[in-house]
Amino acid sequence: MAIEIKRKAPYAHTICEIVKAQWGTAAHLVFLTFCFLTNIIVTAMLLLGGSAVVNALTGVNIYAASFLIPLGVVVYTLAGGLKATFLASYIHSVIVHVVLVVFVYLVYTSSSKLGSPSIVYHRLLEVASKSRVCQEPLTHNGQSCGPVSGNYKGSYLTMLSSGGLVFGIINIVGNFGTVFVDNGYWVSAIAAKPSSTHKGYLLGGLVWFAVPFSLATSLGLGALALDLPITASEASHGLVPPATAIALMGKGGSILLLTMLFMAVTSAGSSELIAVSSLCTYDIYRTYINPDATGKQILRVSRGVVLGFGCFMGLLAVILNKAGVSLGWMYLATGVFIGSAVLPIAFMLLWRKANAIGAILGTTIGCILGIITWLLVASVEYGRVNLDTTRRNAPMLAGNLVSTLTGGAIHAVCSFLWPQNYDWDTTKQITMVEKEKSELLAEEFKEEKLIRAKAWIVKWGVGFTVVIVLLWPLFSLLAGIRLKALRMDGMRPGTFSN
Repeated sequence: MAIEIKRKAPYAHTICEIVKAQWGTAAHLVFLTFCFLTNIIVTAMLLLGGSAVVNALTGVNIYAASFLIPLGVVVYTLAGGLKATFLASYIHSVIVHVVLVVFVYLVYTSSSKLGSPSIVYHRLLEVASKSRVCQEPLTHNGQSCGPVSGNYKGSYLTMLSSGGLVFGIINIVGNFGTVFVDNGYWVSAIAAKPSSTHKGYLLGGLVWFAVPFSLATSLGLGALALDLPITASEASHGLVPPATAIALMGKGGSILLLTMLFMAVTSAGSSELIAVSSLCTYDIYRTYINPDATGKQILRVSRGVVLGFGCFMGLLAVILNKAGVSLGWMYLATGVFIGSAVLPIAFMLLWRKANAIGAILGTTIGCILGIITWLLVASVEYGRVNLDTTRRNAPMLAGNLVSTLTGGAIHAVCSFLWPQNYDWDTTKQITMVEKEKSELLAEEFKEEKLIRAKAWIVKWGVGFTVVIVLLWPLFSLLAGIRLKALRMDGMRPGTFSN
């Protein structure tokens, strides 16, 4: 998608600028609303998780933490702007991954309480063998869990998990929304040098993948292996990693986790601030208020937006914490609210028939139907609609899928009936604030270079997807079957895991 932006709108500043050039003002306002909603949701997740962890590790009042975190991000962003976001992505990622390596090493090598894959393996078998059956793969109301309902033989050591499959679908749908509808990703794609964009995004995806995978297999499984008394509510607020870190390392663990949290929140929070300021400056101020705005005027407006949205972030986090909304609930519900805009945005850059009416109808109707389905399933399945029932798998799965698929289906049908047959002329006419274009930049945007880059990323992107989504789980299943066969043949227990 980043390559397509370079080909079809090389001098755009935001994704919504392209929407306006291609589909007009009405569509522009609809997608501007959804982009702002995405930034608000992502920021809310950052602050809900961040404030809960800071409160748990340091004792700082959760409402004070809700304001202190965005304050730091605002100062950081005002000082550095987009450049700070890029630098943070590099430097903070290094620090986060160093901390992750420490935690993985601790759980599987050096800890006196765990310290080896074999111990973790047998502890997980013990937890799953208890008589109590849990609906979620974590402790519930402070009581130890037994086998997990929906997992193969209740095991924590299986890829055959109905709950895991449902969460995976919700996760994929929701994350399509937080990428395609988050202007922060498009700002980075536009700012990046065309010749490095495709390789950069593939590497970035793999770097990102390491974070949840490493946290889950170290501190996540560590919490289960230690049988820590973590409630379902605490888990939903993101408190599993700090509980395990403190259990294994004490104060040192809390300092490491706070360091990692600060790196993640400032990096991601800065990106969200830049995304919102770009939308306000280019899609509102420059489009509807002052079309002839100079670079200095845009910079002044941008800084004002950063400061204003930073204050709004803190207030929003306080309101959500007061309402009892958790990081887990917000994360799962993301696709319900913004998933309907994903396919229309993809169609806009990839399909010349995609029209404005279909985009507007698909995005709005898809969102409305997704929310209705989500609440209806919660009511039918559990007899009531509240934060507890709406966060469960069945309502979230239904809402996410209906929102995303309906949005795409409506847009596709309208586009087939009334094709736009667009040639991207108007998107190529979008101009930069500073109109000077160097020869080097012109060289970067050569069509043959971008076509080669697109072919490269399609090949490697599809390849990595097949490996991670299909081959890896399949290999894990086959390894599990092989292990069971070896045990049936009389292999000494623990040899394989050792």
